[in-house]
Amino acid sequence: MQVIIIALILLAVAVTAIYLLLKNMGEDGIEVAAPGSCKSRGCGTRCAPNADAQYSQEEELLEEAEEVRRKEAA
Repeated sequence: MQVIIIALILLAVAVTAIYLLLKNMGEDGIEVAAPGSCKSRGCGTRCAPNADAQYSQEEELLEEAEEVRRKEAA
């Protein structure tokens, strides 16, 4: 019986420690939520690429659109 009580106390201490750790990380501005979670304002989405990668992707799309327009005009 004493073993069960000790195990429950240790479990409660561990859960409390994890809760306080996550709470303090949130107050310090550390994002605890996983990428794509609603808490990180990205429900179901993947991490956004950095600005350089995003710019190059937009540039590629514009170039492809120009090629299509040229082919259609010819």
